[in-house]
Amino acid sequence: MFLTGKGKAAHLRIGRNGEDAAKRLFLDMGCDFLARDLRLPGGEMDLVFRDGRTLVFIEVKSRRIKRKEEASFVNPADALRPDQKKRIYRASRQYLREIGDPALPYRYDLVEVIFLAGYGLYMMRHHKAAFGSRSLYGAFTGNGGASFAAGREDVPLYF
Repeated sequence: MFLTGKGKAAHLRIGRNGEDAAKRLFLDMGCDFLARDLRLPGGEMDLVFRDGRTLVFIEVKSRRIKRKEEASFVNPADALRPDQKKRIYRASRQYLREIGDPALPYRYDLVEVIFLAGYGLYMMRHHKAAFGSRSLYGAFTGNGGASFAAGREDVPLYF
């Protein structure tokens, strides 16, 4: 995959291509696509999927590197700020209200996407329930702002 979208600022192209890669990842996992670039009063979300009965609100952080050796030093997740999480939480609550407040569990996943200059998609890291989840019984669990580096449970996908 190569970066597309000539005419846009480079960081916008990288972000859009990162969302494309994350969307393909969730589709390949058998999840159902519900929404992309959802803008709601007070917040926004990159992707929304359904994984079985669980709604998944996904934030995608993308970066470009010049050499493969840089990949171990690049952590796109570090760019997820507390104010961004608040906007995602607000948007997800609004989304749930708009679809009738279904009694479904949900979670907030983070996908890190790294592109290698001149090559395209190099690596993705998927952090399941990276910054919170709600069980079927309504108990919400957040990570309290903990670093993602210590909580990586998925193996990076290299391309």
